[in-house]
Amino acid sequence: MSALHVADVLQQFLPAYRQHHTLSYQQDKVCRHIGDCRTGKLGMQQWQCGSCTFDKTVYCSCRDRHCPRCQGRQTEQWVEQQQANVLPCKYFHLVFTLPHELNVISQYAPEKLYKSLFQAVWTTLSQFAISRKNLKGQLGMTAVLHTWGQTLSQHIHLHCLIPGGAVDPQSHWRGVKKAYLFPVKALSTVFRAKMLAALRACELVVPQVQMLIKLYQDTQF
Repeated sequence: MSALHVADVLQQFLPAYRQHHTLSYQQDKVCRHIGDCRTGKLGMQQWQCGSCTFDKTVYCSCRDRHCPRCQGRQTEQWVEQQQANVLPCKYFHLVFTLPHELNVISQYAPEKLYKSLFQAVWTTLSQFAISRKNLKGQLGMTAVLHTWGQTLSQHIHLHCLIPGGAVDPQSHWRGVKKAYLFPVKALSTVFRAKMLAALRACELVVPQVQMLIKLYQDTQF
């Protein structure tokens, strides 16, 4: 049985999905890239051997970072590199999500929004690591930005993989003994304040953005 690819799923179900949903320009472009990947639409190469009868047609890849077919090997290599950096300790997975009311900022100033998100998350976690008695040191973090949800709707959030400990000023490792890294409610409160402060510091010139920031100061992140 041949392997089923994402392109096959899109070819079969995307037309029906489009009848009830609207794709953004970026989503539409990615779907087209995945659908065209390794087909005649992107061109082809003819591989032949001068010493035998070997003859093979190779279709070009789309090279879109979302395409699992042509970026699969790169993903495997990245995972192997990260495995070499894994510490012998427990890890915590934290997710920081923006309220959907702030999604409009990504249409006007996506770079500023995403930079503010990374900055707010890192400064929040660093502040907690330094202030907590059981740590009082420097954290480590690997963060991955996701802008879509599972239903392809815009859902901006940051996945953070954090080693369960910190390095104190004397370069000593101080591990976390609890089942959680930091209290969620306290973490979300500080993150919300730092995120809004980071957005204000960007000096966004779009009036709608400034109004949204003021309107959703009390939004739960």
